[in-house]
Amino acid sequence: MEFKDIKDVLTFAAFRPEADNPRFTWSQRFPKRKSVLINISRGRCSWAMINRKGLVEDTGEADGEFVDVATQMSESWRSGTEDGWVGVSLNNRFIINLEHNLSRKKGWQDELRLNPKSILGTKYDRTKRYAIHHNPETSASIVMACDDSMIKSIEEAMRAHNLRPARICCGLFASIAHILNRIAADNSLKSQDIILAAWLDGSLCIVRQTAGQWLDLRCRSGVVANDHATVSQMIRPFLEKASPSTRILLFEDRKNGGFTSSYLPHFGNFHVTDVTEENNFWNLLARY
Repeated sequence: MEFKDIKDVLTFAAFRPEADNPRFTWSQRFPKRKSVLINISRGRCSWAMINRKGLVEDTGEADGEFVDVATQMSESWRSGTEDGWVGVSLNNRFIINLEHNLSRKKGWQDELRLNPKSILGTKYDRTKRYAIHHNPETSASIVMACDDSMIKSIEEAMRAHNLRPARICCGLFASIAHILNRIAADNSLKSQDIILAAWLDGSLCIVRQTAGQWLDLRCRSGVVANDHATVSQMIRPFLEKASPSTRILLFEDRKNGGFTSSYLPHFGNFHVTDVTEENNFWNLLARY
């Protein structure tokens, strides 16, 4: 037995979940350990350094493809991690849809990773990887699909710089699932007619929920700056079906982000409640 193994037992590190074990939250996998979170958008990357208290210590961003940004930033990222483990959010080449009657058999989470066709049936595409968030009270499910080739290219780029992905997720999908869970846990809120708009660095997802049922969803990634026509086209169908009592919740990646300042007028006279918090997106990834 090596000295490190003995030390891990004495410090209880040997009993913690593995860094890449998806069954556990990020905070459980890296308790009192530094980590780095990276968000990869189209032609742009952003990142956050998480300190040993689980708090955002520093953030940064750079234009360019991930391979090029990683070459410039890998040493800094590696110095901000424990053993080179990082968390990755994909914000490009993905789609999010609303589906119904997908299998929820016992162990479906593991089955989705190992044999997604058994969960998705005819909707399965072997070139994609998937994540699913089920409505606990109806047959509806929100399904995210991203390009498998993109994930592999990111993994290869990281290995070239001695970095290891402890988790690769779609940050926008995670944000939507998180807010929907919060709504479901609020008895007064989940009974209302709600339009939820989540924005992450050029990607927008809108969901309409009435009395706990998910009625409609639209998603678009890679929205260029000040593309008012695209954003208006996405929002308009939801507002046309809204009533004066409809609540609109807005969730951005950070406080005073680009969506509010650029696109809020497209919601017209409807009252919008901004539920965004400081370092909103990074805190979400660092806790869950």
